[in-house]
Amino acid sequence: MHQLPRLITGLTPAREQALQERLFIAMSNRYEGKITREISRAMRSFARNDADAVTIHEDRLKLILIRLYAESFKTFGRRLLNSIVKSQSDHETKNDIPETPQFNLARQIWIRTQSSLAVTQIAGTTEKQSLNIIRLALDESVAEGLSEIQTGRLIQSRINEEGGQLSKLRGRMIARTESHSSSNASTQMAAKSTRLPLKKQWIAAGARTRDTHLIAGQSAPVAIDQPFLVGNSLLMQPGDPSGEAKEVINCRCAVGYSL
Repeated sequence: MHQLPRLITGLTPAREQALQERLFIAMSNRYEGKITREISRAMRSFARNDADAVTIHEDRLKLILIRLYAESFKTFGRRLLNSIVKSQSDHETKNDIPETPQFNLARQIWIRTQSSLAVTQIAGTTEKQSLNIIRLALDESVAEGLSEIQTGRLIQSRINEEGGQLSKLRGRMIARTESHSSSNASTQMAAKSTRLPLKKQWIAAGARTRDTHLIAGQSAPVAIDQPFLVGNSLLMQPGDPSGEAKEVINCRCAVGYSL
C-alpha cells in the first residue's frame, strides 16, 4: 500500500479528504434546495403542457449549475493554487495568489461544456419522469371514467406527491454529484496550470466506500496527466463526469497532490 506522508496542502491524506468532503457537502447543501425547486417547478410545467417547458427548464438549470461550478472552482481551485505557490515560496504569502491564465481558460471551458452536458441529462430525466407520472394518471382516469376536470386534478395531485418525492431525491443526488465532480475537476486544473511535475494520489473516503475506490486509494501515485484506474473506468479525478455512473454518483473521495 502506497501512502503519501503529507500533501502539498500541508495535510495528511486523511485530513485532506475530510476537509474536502466538508467543503463540498456544505456547498451542495446550498444548492440542493435550488435544484429541487427547479425540478418540481418543471414537473408541474410538464403536467400543464406548457409551451417550451423543456427549454425553460434547461435554461434555469444551467444558471444554477454555472453558479455552483463557479463557486466550486473559486473554493477548491484557488485553495490548491495558493497551497502550491506558498509551498514553492521562501516566505509565507499572506494574500491570495492570482489565478493563472491557464487555470482561468480551463475553468471557462469546463464550466461551459459540463453545464451543457449535465443540463441535457437532468432535463431529459425530469421530462421522462413527468410523462411517466402523467401516463399512469391518465390510465387510472380512463379506468375510473373520470371527467376532464377530474383527470386534470388527478394529474396535478400525482405530480405534487410523486413528483415532489422524486424532486427531493434527485435534488440531493445532483447537488452532491455536481459539487463533488466540480471540486475535484477544479483542483486537477489548478494543479496542471502550474506546470510543475506534480503527482496525484487517489484518497478514498473512510466509511461506506466502494471496493473499487478503496483499491484505487491503495495504488501508487500517478503523474498529473495520467488517469486513475477505478474498476473498469479511467478517471482523471474522483467524480470525473466521463466515468461510469456507478463510480461517480455519491462518491466522496478526494485527490492529494505532491511534488
